[in-house]
Order: sequence, then structure tokens, then C-alpha cells
Amino acid sequence: MRLLLACVLICCASTGCSSLPKNPDRPVSYALPPDPNTRIAHDFAQRLNPDAHPGDSAFIPLVTGQDALLARIRSAHLADKTLDLQYYIWANDLTGHTMMYYVLLAADRGVRVRILLDDLNQGQYQKTLTILSSHPNIEIRMVNPFANRTARWLDFTRYSDINQRMHNKVFIADNQIAVVGGRNIGNEYFWASDEINFGDFDLWAMGSVAQDLSKEFDTYWNSNIVYPIESLNPDFKPTEKDLADLKIKAFNAFSESEQSQYAGTLRTALKGQLLDKDLTPYWAKYEVHFDPPEKFHQKPDEQKTTLRFQLAPYIRNTQKELILVSPYFVPRDSGLKFFKELQERGVQAMVLTNSLASSDQSVVFSGYKDSRKSLLKDGVHLYELKPSIPKEMKTAHHIGSSSAQSGLHGKVFVFDRKNIFVGSMNLDPRSLELNSEMGVVVHSPELATDFATQFITKLPETAYKLSLNEAGDIRWTDSEDGRNIIYDNEPETSWWKRFKAGFLSIFVPTSEL
Repeated sequence: MRLLLACVLICCASTGCSSLPKNPDRPVSYALPPDPNTRIAHDFAQRLNPDAHPGDSAFIPLVTGQDALLARIRSAHLADKTLDLQYYIWANDLTGHTMMYYVLLAADRGVRVRILLDDLNQGQYQKTLTILSSHPNIEIRMVNPFANRTARWLDFTRYSDINQRMHNKVFIADNQIAVVGGRNIGNEYFWASDEINFGDFDLWAMGSVAQDLSKEFDTYWNSNIVYPIESLNPDFKPTEKDLADLKIKAFNAFSESEQSQYAGTLRTALKGQLLDKDLTPYWAKYEVHFDPPEKFHQKPDEQKTTLRFQLAPYIRNTQKELILVSPYFVPRDSGLKFFKELQERGVQAMVLTNSLASSDQSVVFSGYKDSRKSLLKDGVHLYELKPSIPKEMKTAHHIGSSSAQSGLHGKVFVFDRKNIFVGSMNLDPRSLELNSEMGVVVHSPELATDFATQFITKLPETAYKLSLNEAGDIRWTDSEDGRNIIYDNEPETSWWKRFKAGFLSIFVPTSEL
């Protein structure tokens, strides 16, 4: 680590370290008031009859990648006034370009589009984004950007500045309907990848919840941690031809996806209807929670109002059962103490996270693996996702290969089957103390119970159950199809992958995971 830092400093001395430009004036803007005359408002009123549920918002779970993409496409296609999109990743791939196609269509018909992206994953995509932002109705801002736009590794001399990232995810149309949850924009989140496809979970949310999610968006959009993308690439001046070529590229991606197994649902999205007649939403009260942008300037011991503190009352008030779904799970000593206290209170804790075989982040798994024995001793029901594609993913329409690996990416917490949190926050130090996160707590026993019931029903098919044998060592039980197969080592992994996870656990600080 010190050798790497020395090399970086030498390179900086020889090449010069860039600094961020003076942040130019950013026009302050806010979500527009909901217009009852938009197509979305009309469809919402006609199909779901919100007047019968005063004070409540409607929530529709989005489980499959197909449904999650379709909800975003329909929302964008029918938007009349505004689109506000906030994401950690917007990938330069098939679904990324398909989504860009619908954003451009909306902008061409006069919709105001604001896009807020974390800068970490957009390095090779920044020219495309700058071209997109040159559309007169589209504005893109980057969160906590790197100063070095090409040799980004040089910014690790500013490590404390760039280490915190915006992990928030929300898609809002006309300030009336929103998608909130765990998914980024990219093939693997919509079951369209040939390598890995994620099991994830979003909520399609309608009503006043959309306005409260817009307040979260506006808070970040007008904060001092964002930069207009043009200010980061001052030497690149997109032309009208650049924008025209981008539209062609986006259209070609849409055409490619339309020829895939998504074709039927994509065509349905163009018919003009927002909601299917047979959709039955959950009507409920809710609370929107998010980390304030000030988290980027605070050390962990200075944070008092961040998301982890906002959710603490739900955990403290849990009396019987706590279900935690988190792809990255690093409890540390304080977390182990918390689970022990749950056991002493008589609360059954159930955790689903990635196995070593299904994890796309071996470094994070290295920070979790040594906590498993303590968790199991303290009565935690611990499950790890199998890397094989679940049946529902095989039978659902998808673009990606059926031989692709499965991974967990959803973040869902269920408190006593009364309240359910859906959002972007993992249960690891990075989410809790470094990155910004967001989500919504829905006060719906019906939704919480349905999720818990389906979750528990599918566990034998989708996950290994961990336990301790008589010698106190971990074993993994695969119970699919009524047969129990016992593993004494990390299932479906090579010696090298197990060694790598153990090796990384020695060197990587837990606070960075």
C-alpha cells in the first residue's frame, strides 16, 4: 500500500496533479408541481383510483429484470413534463443505450430531463454523456468527480476526497411516479448479461411518495458536491452531428433489444398505457429516507443524521423477526454485538447475502467470511445465494445467456412483517459510513408479509443454508428438489478463489468494504 502511494506521488510530481475546476454557477432547479393533466396522472387516476386511498401511495414490487426495465421505459415514454434520474452506474451497454433512447425521445418532445450520476464508473463514457447533455432539454451533473479525467488513478492522491461515492438510485417521471430500489442502469440488472445477472428488487411508486423522492433528488442536484459535466470536459464541444449520431446509436440499441425476447414488452410500452389492468398495488403510508449530501464532508463519528440513524428506530422496535437481504454484508464487531443482542431479546434474525461463488466482489466477501461462525453461534439464520440461475430467471424473458451466473444485488429489510425498507443501502461499512444511500420504508404489513413469505419459500431453490457441525466448522446445505447436499467448503468455488478471499482479508481494511 505504501509502495503504491509512493509510485502515485512520483507520477504526480512528474506529470502534474490536476485539480477540479472552480465549480461554476449551477442554476438551481427543482421538481415541477404535479400536473393533473399529464398522461401519467390520467392513467394513474383511471386505473388505480387513488381517491379511494386518501393519504396513501401505491407500491408495485418489481422482481424480474424484465419488469424493472419495463417500468422505467413506460415511465419515460409517457412523461410529459419532467424526468429526473439519479444513478451510481449507467452502463455503456445494450440496456444503457436503450434507456438513453427513451430519454432522448422524451427530451425531443419537450420534457425537461435532469440526470445525476456518480462519476466513478463513467470514465470511458464521459464524452457520450457530454454529447447527451448538449441536448437543449437535458442537463447532466456528476457527483464528487475525479479531477483527472483520463488518468483517473492519479486522483488517489486525493483519496479522502474521492473515496466517498453517491450510491443513490431513483427514476422519477413528472413528479408523479418513481422507481426506487437497488438497480443501476446496465445489462446485469435487467437480466440481459451473458456473464452475470443480478437478483434485485425495486418498487414502482406512485402518488405523494414521488414528490418526496423528488425532494431527495433536488437536495443532491443543488448541492455543492455536483459539477455540470461540461465543466469537467471544457475542451470538448459537442456538435449537432455528435448529438445526431448519438441518437442513431441509441436507436440501434433499441432496435437490437426489440429483436430480442424483450420485443413484446417493449412494444407494449409504446401502446400508451402506463399500468396493466391486472396490476394490484399495495396502498400504504411510507417514509423516504436518505443520507444528506453533507455526509461527503463528514467522518463516521461526525455523522448523526445519516440513513443508518434514520433506520435505527425500526431495528430497535423489532420484537419477533428481522429479515435482512444485503449482497454485501460485513457486520464487524459492533454488528456481531447487535445480532447477539437480538438473540437475547428473542428476535429471530434471518440474513441472505452472496456466497463466495455468487459474489462479484471477492474483496467484500473477505471482510464477511470470518464473522459467520459468530453469527451462527448467536442464532442467526444465515443463507448464501447459489451462483446458478433460478428457475424464474430462466423462464422469464431475458436477453442474456441462460448460462450466465446469478448474483444478489437487492437490498431489502423486513421488520416484524409490518414495515419493509427497499433501497440502495448494503450492510457494510462503505454503505453505512462512506457512500450516500437512500430508500423508502413502506408501512404495509401486506407487502412486508408477502415479501417475507415468498422469500422464505424460495430459499431452498436459491440459497445455501449455513450451519455448524459438531466440530464447530461451517457446512452448507443445498436442499433443492427435496434432497440435502452437504458441503464442507465454499460450494462451487475453486481453491484459488478461496485462497484469494482469505488473502484479501489480511490486507484490506474492513472500513473500506
